[in-house]
Amino acid sequence: MKKLMLAGCIAAAFVCSNAMADVTASATATWDASATKDTTSALVVTPLKSLSFQYAEGIQAFNTQNGAFDITIKGQSGATDFLLTSQIVTNTLSRATDTSTLDVGIKWNGQALSKTEALKLIDTANNVSAGLDALAVSTAYAGKDRTSTQGNFTFGIDSATSDGTSKVEFADLNDGYWSGDVKVQFNAVWTTA
Repeated sequence: MKKLMLAGCIAAAFVCSNAMADVTASATATWDASATKDTTSALVVTPLKSLSFQYAEGIQAFNTQNGAFDITIKGQSGATDFLLTSQIVTNTLSRATDTSTLDVGIKWNGQALSKTEALKLIDTANNVSAGLDALAVSTAYAGKDRTSTQGNFTFGIDSATSDGTSKVEFADLNDGYWSGDVKVQFNAVWTTA
């Protein structure tokens, strides 16, 4: 009787395990990818990391980030001064599920960049070079070689809208994911005699 009962339990175990179907799932991840190499242009600026902002519920704000970039200039023989400016081209993040937007603020040494006025990063005529000193020496901008250095902008989510125009507090936004391009234009001017 014990053998019959044991055989019945084993058979029931096989029936139960056979009744369960395997569950499988798969997902495909997609990365936007590109590669660029430019070693001949007079001015090359390369972001060194991407930006990702997270909402902190406790402070009802998004985090800030340092966005490192590499900058290279080709010296211009005979240059007497060098001016490097930057300004925002685009800085709005949006999402597909509604019309809300986030505006990314960008600061250089505590000064905000804007879309309407260029901010001086280097101005050798007025001894401005904070953070990019290696490019502000005459052997770099007036030499014949290429010179590189790195800098950091501070990025943060400055403001939000519910529909692209109406301002809204971060806490009042629906949960979700915003994306977009943040573009900063750099302009370099070598003054020659």
